[in-house]
Amino acid sequence: MMQQWYIRSKMKKWLVFSFLFVLVIGTVLQSFTISSNLNFNSNANDTTSQKLSGNLMANEKPSTPLKLDALLEDNPEAFFPNFLFYSIEVANVLIDSLYDNVSGGFYTSTDEHWLESSINFDKLTYDNAQAVLALLKLADAVINQSERDLALDIAEKTGNCLITELYDELFSGFYISKSNNYKKPGIQAKAIQALLALYKTTDNVTYRDIAINTSKFLDNHAWDNDNGYYVYLLSHGGLIPSQNPNAHDPYDPRSKRVDHNVLLGNALLDLYNLESNETYLIYAKRIYDFFNTTCRNTSTGLFYTGLNSNNEIVDLDSADIFINSLVLELLTNIFHATNDSKYFDEFFNLLYSVLYHFWDEDYGGFYATYSYLDPSERDKRKYTERQFYGIKALDEAYKLTNNSLFYNLILDIFEVLNNYLYDHVHLGYLQLVDNDGTQGDISWNDKFTVTQSLAIYSLANLWLYSKPGVLNAVWSPSTPLANEDSVTISAAAYDSDGLSNVLFNYSMNNGPYQIVEMVPHSLVANMFITTLESQNDGTTINFNIIVNDNLGNQATRGSYFFLWQYDVWAPEIQQIGFSPGLEIPIHNDFSITVSAQDVPLQGDVEFVRMYYKAEEELRQSIALEKIDQHLWKVTFPEGLPKAGYYAYSFEAIDGRGNFGYSFVSYFYIIGPPETNEQALFFIIGIFLVMFIFIPAGLYTYVEYKKKNARKKIKRTREIGYLKQSRKSRKRRKRGTKRG
Repeated sequence: MMQQWYIRSKMKKWLVFSFLFVLVIGTVLQSFTISSNLNFNSNANDTTSQKLSGNLMANEKPSTPLKLDALLEDNPEAFFPNFLFYSIEVANVLIDSLYDNVSGGFYTSTDEHWLESSINFDKLTYDNAQAVLALLKLADAVINQSERDLALDIAEKTGNCLITELYDELFSGFYISKSNNYKKPGIQAKAIQALLALYKTTDNVTYRDIAINTSKFLDNHAWDNDNGYYVYLLSHGGLIPSQNPNAHDPYDPRSKRVDHNVLLGNALLDLYNLESNETYLIYAKRIYDFFNTTCRNTSTGLFYTGLNSNNEIVDLDSADIFINSLVLELLTNIFHATNDSKYFDEFFNLLYSVLYHFWDEDYGGFYATYSYLDPSERDKRKYTERQFYGIKALDEAYKLTNNSLFYNLILDIFEVLNNYLYDHVHLGYLQLVDNDGTQGDISWNDKFTVTQSLAIYSLANLWLYSKPGVLNAVWSPSTPLANEDSVTISAAAYDSDGLSNVLFNYSMNNGPYQIVEMVPHSLVANMFITTLESQNDGTTINFNIIVNDNLGNQATRGSYFFLWQYDVWAPEIQQIGFSPGLEIPIHNDFSITVSAQDVPLQGDVEFVRMYYKAEEELRQSIALEKIDQHLWKVTFPEGLPKAGYYAYSFEAIDGRGNFGYSFVSYFYIIGPPETNEQALFFIIGIFLVMFIFIPAGLYTYVEYKKKNARKKIKRTREIGYLKQSRKSRKRRKRGTKRG
């Protein structure tokens, strides 16, 4: 009985202790789990779970690939960049550094400092042909006769270098370079164009004959019936090599690249314009038709880079701005040759697709590629050459439609080129930058002849436009306030023969047109201005600019439109920075920066507020601090005390009381790690069994065994003592008997 009571008392004590221990641990863990539970499983697209009170939740806002309302600044000089100045500056540094004064022609490249020790002395056919075209275009643009003569002289010597150093006199065709004797169709195309341009300038029939012979050589050896031109030819006899000589080129020799074929299509159209031979036009149209049906994405309308020898699309997962810009050039050239509206429509369909998929809405300019697998994984770098090809397409669109939108996009690209890709210290254009304008690898700063040549050509061509010419008209303010703002209209005009006058031809409220002579700007050369007084709300203006030169030639640029109206537009808000990121530890400081601008730039934003809330919490707000002209910042120096995901948005108010709202976005406040309650209590149970109940039972069992052992020992001793006592008594009895 005593043994059972002892065991029960010990077990009761340990059970009470264990229960209290589990109760305390469970209470602590339960509160810990609730406070750190982030609802990561909630559907981010579920508007019912995201919708907040008031105007915090914005409705779906349509996204457009272009800034169609192209806001204009007040400084008219910003809209009249001196393209000719940059063209001449680049030409001078290119000629000084990479032109071969002994045998003519240009070397391939050098470093950013134009050091002679870093020059790659190889000469490439494509680069030198592009240099010829650039110098001839520059000769058309410059006013000074000596400058024109210099440009023509170097262009002709470079053309002679092509013939003497890079032309295969035995079999015809041009080598890739002095060190590479293979031939590619696209390289032949650029050489044909350069030689035909020299022929038009000099009347030297040698240039024309070599261009025609090169075209025949390609037709005989590289043309695949009606299926385009192959990629490679051997230098001897026009044979196609069995293996690709360039290990980095993904195309086998019998592949058909879109860029090489399109370049040849443009060269064939130059031959057609010169020779009036319909065969050239037919071949150019067949090139477009073939790749339009075999190498074009049906959903985006963009062209892939080419086909392999089995007519399978290569680089199926991406599209390149370079390829598509060349196709745009071919379409405009076919349209000019045929006047067929089909090619006009095809050009603009492709152009809008290019702008939608390649244009960088944040910083301006064209991305390098578009990814079909994941658009966010595209190559977002800005390649200088691709920007100039894009300018060429936009220039054609502007000439075809006179739509100032395309010219404004050209100015956006020029701003990217001038701010991030032009070396104002050492002169000349770099190779590429990241999408936000930051520099990457040091090799990006190298100066290549082909890059400078494209720049010279494009900038001189932008300067030319027409003679007499007028660049895009601008007006300030862009959307004038009714009964308050007068409007200044500015236009830059130029003519090598001298201007007679620049006229502002306008109509109010669709009434009869009136003509006012514009006056020269007091500070900006070649800029002409006129001013209209403030008008009533809803008054509309349609106008164009007429330019007359001293020889009686006239050019008209238009039509433009604006109106006076009250300011009813809300400010626009765009988040531009979240530091340190969208996942912030609890109680850690963070900040958000936004851009808030009045639209359409009529005044200032007076106040910006941020609204934010966690799940199941009331909405809170905080005012932002203005840190720059259009920049506002909010800071949480001690972070937020509650873990969870937060919805937030911004509200801005302009000087006239118009409210603007941003989209709702989300950030996460991360607390202690989330735990699984069942798993945790299972682990606790194992812990209790292993380290509390079992030890308690063992301890009780051991104590019980010890007690039994002590009893046995005591009993044994008692038995031994009794035996010993009996023996002693027996001995005493025997002694008594003897006595």
